[in-house]
Formats: sequence, C-alpha cells, structure tokens
Amino acid sequence: MAVTRFRVVTDSTSDVPPGWQERFGITVVPLAVHFGNESFEDGVDLTNEEFFERLGRTDRLPTTSAPSPGAFADVYRRLSAECDGVISIHISSTLSATAEAARLGAESVVGFPVHIVDSRSVTMCVAFLCRVAAEAASLEEALRRVEERVPRQRILALLDTLRYVEMGGRVGRAQAMIGTMLDLKPILAMANGEIRGVDKVRTRTRAIPRLVELLLRDTPLEYLAVMHAHAAEDATRIRSLLAQELPDLEIEIGQTGTVLGTHVGPGSVGMTYLRGAIDE
Repeated sequence: MAVTRFRVVTDSTSDVPPGWQERFGITVVPLAVHFGNESFEDGVDLTNEEFFERLGRTDRLPTTSAPSPGAFADVYRRLSAECDGVISIHISSTLSATAEAARLGAESVVGFPVHIVDSRSVTMCVAFLCRVAAEAASLEEALRRVEERVPRQRILALLDTLRYVEMGGRVGRAQAMIGTMLDLKPILAMANGEIRGVDKVRTRTRAIPRLVELLLRDTPLEYLAVMHAHAAEDATRIRSLLAQELPDLEIEIGQTGTVLGTHVGPGSVGMTYLRGAIDE
C-alpha cells in the first residue's frame, strides 16, 4: 500500500525559501557554522546576510559541520507521530557528510520508513527536489520523481574573486593572484556532484551576459532560481534578463547559504536549475 501521509526533510544548505517550509511542509535541519571559537546554527542564529558580512571581514575561512545523527533521529521520531514516512533530501556527499549523518539517524528510528536521498547538488537545486517530493501523491511517487530529477540538476556560478577558492585550497596562490591582477571572473558549473570551470571573462560587466547565455543553451528548464552571495542588485539584473527570454518560467531569487558561500565568497551570483520539463 502506498504511503500517502509523508513529510519532506532537508538540511540548511538547500536554501529553501522561507515560504516554502510552511507551504510544502518541509522540515530543515541546520548545519553548524564555526568562526574560530564561535559556533552558530546555520539559518537559526546566523542568517545568510550576517554570514556574508562576517566572511568579508575574516582572513580565515569559517568551517561547517554536519548535523549529528542524533539531531536527524530526533526530527524523524517527532515526524513519526505526524505521518507514516519521510523522504530526506540532502547536500551532495561530495561536499558534506550530512547525508551520511541522516542515514545513521534514520537507522535508529525502528519501524518508521525514512528514505535518504543524496542530491548530488547543493543550494536551491535541493530545494527544488524538496518541492517536487512534497507535491507528490505518495512517498513512493515522491522518491521516483526526485530520483528522476537528480541527474537533471545544474548550477552555473560567477565568482567575483578567486580569493575564497584559493583560501580553501581549490586553486594555487599564484593562479589566484594572476586572476585577481587580470580581473578575471571565473564561471563554474556543478552537475552530478562535480564542479568544473566553464569560462573566464575579463570583467563582471561582460561576465553576467555570458552567464545568461550559457544558461539559455541548456533549455528547456523545469525550475530555475537566481542565487547570490551578498549581490542582490546583480541577481535582480540577471533575473530580469532571464525573464525576458523565459517569460513563462517562475524564477526565484535567493541568497546562497554558508557552505557554498564559504568557497565562492561575497559578490558571487549564479543560477540553479532543473533541466527539462518532465511529463508525468
């Protein structure tokens, strides 16, 4: 028999829009963010805005840690009194141990079905999967719809500086210095848990139209959001450009959270999307 009373769980790296939590019944479990000896629950006692303000002032990258298996177990136990099963969708296992913590937490809740999904992505891509799941008629349908879409997730991001990826060890210091001296703006893509370079553009003024151009090559789209790291004005500009080309598509705007934000740094903008509308 299909499980029709189910709930959706995710973690704070999914950047679920606040209205979606209530609208779709999504429960968000926060990661922890550590600035030196100070620790915060992501999205609870440290907002994205506060995070990026702190990040811009520090010479050392903050660290993040996954929720404990116990934190997930507590959530699943509470939800077991409200529904008959859970689909729990999380940040890519290539970026965080969160999905594994959720899996361990689920194992301790005996007799209550919890299905863990490694999204292979991050930020609003994961939120889109949560929405897709919440709109399904049963837990089984939610799992099928989400798993079909995992390979269709994409992220395109424009970095304002190479400083943060250099601090995080993603590029060498010499390469970062050259990029800064030439004012190169790298464009990165993420798909199936892997991040790769796509292009380098001389100035930000040229880079934003290039970002839009790359996205439009990947249509049709099912879901789309413009995300920014302390760069709301540019995000609004990008959304306006996209709305002209994709007038029938709902386009969300959101601020990138702490995990991705740590490595891309303030001033970054990008698009998260699910390719190809699916007939169901």
